[in-house]
Amino acid sequence: MTIREAIDAEAQYFGNHPVYGDFADKMGIPFLTKSLNTILVYHIKRSLPLLNSQIKTALANKEAELAECTVTAMTGDPLSDVDSGPLVLALINKFINAYSDKLEGRFVKESAVELQGGSRINYIFHELFRKVINQIDPFEYLSEQEI
Repeated sequence: MTIREAIDAEAQYFGNHPVYGDFADKMGIPFLTKSLNTILVYHIKRSLPLLNSQIKTALANKEAELAECTVTAMTGDPLSDVDSGPLVLALINKFINAYSDKLEGRFVKESAVELQGGSRINYIFHELFRKVINQIDPFEYLSEQEI
């Protein structure tokens, strides 16, 4: 059976059903597809302004960070006659530490709006999972005799 045949069979089923017949136009894969697409487009439109502001803020922060990294010698030329090795090493070290923190779940709230990567897993495991496990009564379905 092809997808088209399955969709037609589904439409026929809902159209001929005594309960669902009146709602057949709001049932099935085509309606679900259209509904989910509408929800997705709405969510994207709603999220774009926030994403745009986050990108602009991140860009401004990186431009400021780049300006801090610019070393100007007495001649006025950036990085002229200056050993840039320590600067590059410091930048690589900073990147490695930030990457390691993300992988290990250490999270700095100022650096992101939501938890990502290892931080998200750490939060789920230590906060949410622990609360659910603590709410479980291991003896709930056992009698005194079984315990």
